[in-house]
Amino acid sequence: MSTTARQVPEDELTPQDVIEKIQVIKRALIKNWIVLVLLPGLGFGIGYVLDLVLKTPNEYEADVVFNLGGSQSSGGLGDMAGLLGLGNAPDANIFTGENFFYFVKSRPVIERNLLKEVDIHGKKMILANFFIDSSGIKQKEWEETPDLHNFRFTSSDVKKLDMPSRVVLNQLVRKATDLTDIGPLERKSSFSKLSAKAENETLAGLWVTSLLTTVEEMYTENQTQKSRKQLRLLESRRDSLGRVLGVAESRLAREVDLSTQVFDPMVKVSASRSEKKSAFLQSMYYEAMASAEKMRVSLVREAPLFTEIEGIKVPLDMKATDKTRAKIGLLIGLFLALIFTYLRTALAPAPKPVQA
Repeated sequence: MSTTARQVPEDELTPQDVIEKIQVIKRALIKNWIVLVLLPGLGFGIGYVLDLVLKTPNEYEADVVFNLGGSQSSGGLGDMAGLLGLGNAPDANIFTGENFFYFVKSRPVIERNLLKEVDIHGKKMILANFFIDSSGIKQKEWEETPDLHNFRFTSSDVKKLDMPSRVVLNQLVRKATDLTDIGPLERKSSFSKLSAKAENETLAGLWVTSLLTTVEEMYTENQTQKSRKQLRLLESRRDSLGRVLGVAESRLAREVDLSTQVFDPMVKVSASRSEKKSAFLQSMYYEAMASAEKMRVSLVREAPLFTEIEGIKVPLDMKATDKTRAKIGLLIGLFLALIFTYLRTALAPAPKPVQA
């Protein structure tokens, strides 16, 4: 019985071929072991030195989760304001979605927060001065300008700052904007997350909490801007009526006193007219007082509600900087060593057959 050998296709490896290739790889690795050890070691050493020279300080991360609730409608007060020619109630949804996130990191908000007076370990000081000492700006951005290291703000009013102070404030705004982040907590959640990273733990926590308060203040001011204008008009109308009423009541008092002394019918008629005028002005004055009081209540209702869902941790989370450059250097050295081994093996001349 004859046997036929199975023909192996050219693109298929036999077990013998696999063993031969493994032996080739083994010989190549043994032959170039110095390169395989030297290059990764050299890469790791260079990366380690860079990690020491370019060492990044540890950072503390502070997070606050909050919810921005809508304001209540002013109801019939808007109709009343419309009858007085003061317009309708303000829109409570001016800043929504990405617009609100941009508003939080806008320059006016950051400036106002930097110039706010805060309590730090029982000592009152402008937050910008503490930011200069604790944010690392002296060691990085101001490394070549040591004359700014002792700079201090003396006023919390932006309008009172001179030009050098404005220049420093602009640099602090850029630095503070970089360490601040705002965004939705989750895609399907209405909660927002405000976070900050800083080298100083106190600065990170203080910046987030004070910024949220500043955002609430400025957001409320923008949302209730029209109502506050209406309130000023109502108060001005009330004060004007009060002055006119005061004059009318003084005149009425004189005429009543005169009518009791003089028996002239015309004096009594004039006193009666003044009394009616005073009563009419008095009713208008009381109405203006009630309208102004209702508008104050409306301002409270229209103000958006910032609800803090989750405050900052105590202590804050610290993000330590690991030896990333050393690891990258090790991988690059290993990669180059493998390429060198492959090219040296592939380009090596084939061994000459041994003649019998």
